[in-house]
Amino acid sequence: MAPKLLAFDLDGTLLTSNKTLSQANKEALIDMAACGCVVALASGRLGSSMRRYVNEIPVDVALLTLNGAAVFMDKSHGSKLVHSAPLHCTFADELIARSYDKQYAVNYYIDDNLYAVRNKNTSKWMDLYYSQTATPCETVPTFDRFLGRSPSKIIFVGDSAELDGEEQSYRKEWGEKVYIVRTWNYYLEFLNPLANKGIGIEALAKSYGIDCADCAVFGDANNDIPMFEKAGYAVAMKNSSEDALRAAPYVSPWTNDEDGVAREWQRLKRL
Repeated sequence: MAPKLLAFDLDGTLLTSNKTLSQANKEALIDMAACGCVVALASGRLGSSMRRYVNEIPVDVALLTLNGAAVFMDKSHGSKLVHSAPLHCTFADELIARSYDKQYAVNYYIDDNLYAVRNKNTSKWMDLYYSQTATPCETVPTFDRFLGRSPSKIIFVGDSAELDGEEQSYRKEWGEKVYIVRTWNYYLEFLNPLANKGIGIEALAKSYGIDCADCAVFGDANNDIPMFEKAGYAVAMKNSSEDALRAAPYVSPWTNDEDGVAREWQRLKRL
């Protein structure tokens, strides 16, 4: 029996390594919708960045954006916001203050926009992030205009060794007050503890009157683990991080470059 709701991470899962949606995966999404399933995209990206892929498929999809900081039903349900969990300004302001003159870039997400300060230390990391996501970024001279505000999330983009130290330090100081997650070697993310894909998928399923046991989720990174833990059926792609591979109840024999989602959909329909 097919799941009632299927949710897919984008980078490393639904998309190929060159950030495209394969024809096989596109056709699988169309087939899911034709079978009466709710189809959702679940990503750390901005909603505006995710919609470029939404426009490629003739399917009305729900969006779990910014790692679960903002979750929306599909257009047929008015794109209703069903979950919102911004990062408290106390932590956001502290991250900005401490990152001044560091060797990494700070991505600041608010009101479905991305802002960053470009200088000699941050330029290459900003360019790296854009090369990976093609997300437009507005350059600002400082983050002063955002002090006292609560962003959807903040990401440090930089050298993996430097981020290792930052991650250890912030985890030790803040504990569970902030959701700190590594989504790539070069990305260290800071969010509200209620902004994770597990809580996001739970809120989305509830909005459709669907039990999490009837949800199937697909991912490849550490931020997908909370989603794995909530859904009745969870798939880690073959190319997943070591932590995601350990956490997932099932690991696909196919990668994101081998139409893994489409192949797993065919297998799911036969169960």
